[in-house]
Amino acid sequence: MNYRWTATIHYRTDAGELLVQHDLREIEELHMLVERGPHWDTISRIEIVRAGYTRDGGPDFTVEAAAKL
Repeated sequence: MNYRWTATIHYRTDAGELLVQHDLREIEELHMLVERGPHWDTISRIEIVRAGYTRDGGPDFTVEAAAKL
């Protein structure tokens, strides 16, 4: 399956930070993952990065090139 995003949720725990990674096709999927818990007030941060999959032009694809599509 081609995932477009990787989200890492950082939770605070008594033992230290807990990192939970999710592969997403659409960013909107993150909403339900956060809602399912652990409790969202224990989140210290969420990092979202573009996964390696790209449909259009690889790692050198630019904003300017996308505007020409």
